[in-house]
Amino acid sequence: MAVLIVLALAPLWVTGMFGRGLWTPDEPREADIAWRMSRQSDRTLPQLAGTPFLEKPPLSYWMSGAAISLFGDSAAAERAPNLLYAAVTAVAVGALALAMDTGADAALIAALVAASALTAFRVGVWLAPDACLLAGNALALLGAWRGTRAPPGPAKAAGYTLMHLGAAVGFMAKSAPGWLVPAMALLTLIVWERRWSELRRWELYAGLALQGLIIGPWVLAVARSEHGADALRALFWNNVVGRFTRIDSPAALDYTLGHRNAPGKYLFELPFYLLPWTPVVAAALVHAWRRVRESDAAGTAWRFALGASLPFLALLSLAATARDIYAAPAILGLAALAGLWSREAERAATRLDRLAVTGTRVLVAALAGVLLAALALLILSGAGPPLACLAAALGAGVPAIAALLLATRSQQRGDLKRSLLWSYTAYAAAVSFSALALLPVLDRWQDLPGLARRIHADCARAPLALLDPDETTIAVLDHGLDTRFTILTSDHDTSRAIVTRWFSDQGREARVLILVPGHARGALTRYLEHFHAPPPESDGVAGSLTASGAAALVRRYELPQGRRYALLGPPPPPP
Repeated sequence: MAVLIVLALAPLWVTGMFGRGLWTPDEPREADIAWRMSRQSDRTLPQLAGTPFLEKPPLSYWMSGAAISLFGDSAAAERAPNLLYAAVTAVAVGALALAMDTGADAALIAALVAASALTAFRVGVWLAPDACLLAGNALALLGAWRGTRAPPGPAKAAGYTLMHLGAAVGFMAKSAPGWLVPAMALLTLIVWERRWSELRRWELYAGLALQGLIIGPWVLAVARSEHGADALRALFWNNVVGRFTRIDSPAALDYTLGHRNAPGKYLFELPFYLLPWTPVVAAALVHAWRRVRESDAAGTAWRFALGASLPFLALLSLAATARDIYAAPAILGLAALAGLWSREAERAATRLDRLAVTGTRVLVAALAGVLLAALALLILSGAGPPLACLAAALGAGVPAIAALLLATRSQQRGDLKRSLLWSYTAYAAAVSFSALALLPVLDRWQDLPGLARRIHADCARAPLALLDPDETTIAVLDHGLDTRFTILTSDHDTSRAIVTRWFSDQGREARVLILVPGHARGALTRYLEHFHAPPPESDGVAGSLTASGAAALVRRYELPQGRRYALLGPPPPPP
């Protein structure tokens, strides 16, 4: 079963992890931290451009740093551990569904949902700690289920020990969410079924020693580091409590200022997170409404799956900050729910079940159509090589259409599981083949390392300052280049005075780099301008500084459809 799951998902993983460069948001920052980790003698705390990065524990950075040391510095090497995380996630969810007596085909469907639903897939292939967190969560849920279902003794202790191992991995990847997901699933089940005696079993707590052995040495090392108390406060107070409510903290650690949450955000966006499996999960939730009321063992499985998903989503809804990737751990429980539904739908399919299978097929066809339209747009605009785009379109379209026809035929014969598997085949073919032409184009739009090399070469002998840079700018100038720069922090009213002082202190060779708002024009935007007039361009702060005479434009740096930077120098001396 594990081999089948990995083989089924391999095309998506290989394409998403190893077929592209580093993209915003986040990946350039994560890559710089991993590169720094590969060079650090003290690996206690991750570093961004040489400064401690106190948002996450270091496990994923240790792994990526080790991959860089082994394979060299590249996007593929930095993401190499993601293949392990993704495989562990998918196999653990499949094993969870199998342990719930769903059968092999239903377990495969659960694994596919857990790894290929849009947000879960993005997390799995993205260079960020969330992929490692997801693997820890999946292991912990599998262990929690085995622990609750096993008889007292070694089998129960082994299950709960696996839960603690997964929780420790999740914690070392992204702190509290590593504990929250399995703890909320287990406590929800215990409260729901009034199994209070489970809380008194020694097997439940024996694995805490394992967590202590994994987490304890690192926490102790942080405490003994320079400014250890401040680092612990940032890691476990600002980064946990500070994401739920405004607390007294420096601006750099105030997480309520960005990615603001809104009431019902996760509920409204959940159908999008689950694409193309949204109809399947919706049908599973309808089944769950009836099945959770039953007192047999099958009802327990439905209750556990709900406990592994909905409480965590509810908790996220209370947070001050929100991003789609935060909801990825909840998809694991919903995937198990899809496996349970698949078993029931095969036995006695309702009209809703058949509509869910049809709806999944329609969504896959729509997603394939969007990808083919994107390839056609690249050809028409001249943004992509025509032959490569045409070949990718044929490679994506022909297998996808064939698989969708087989999915339709399977459903007509009443084989809903096989129909879903053929729909997944169409989805994987459309994404994988389209990516062969789409990803190289997107890489050119996201070639920040190349842009950073140009900036580094132009400023190699000049004092360089970055005015209010974001983490991406800092990361790309540091990663592999060790560019020397000073960070200038300002607001709208003080930027002119700060830049003027910098030029006065550093002399005529001084430079200031500023991220310009908006995106640069390219072949695609020029084509789309035939149908929609673009908004007027603005150079933002850089434009204000040059217009006021506080600075002179030295050079622009642009990526097509991508970022824009302005390099400023001192204004010309008066005549």
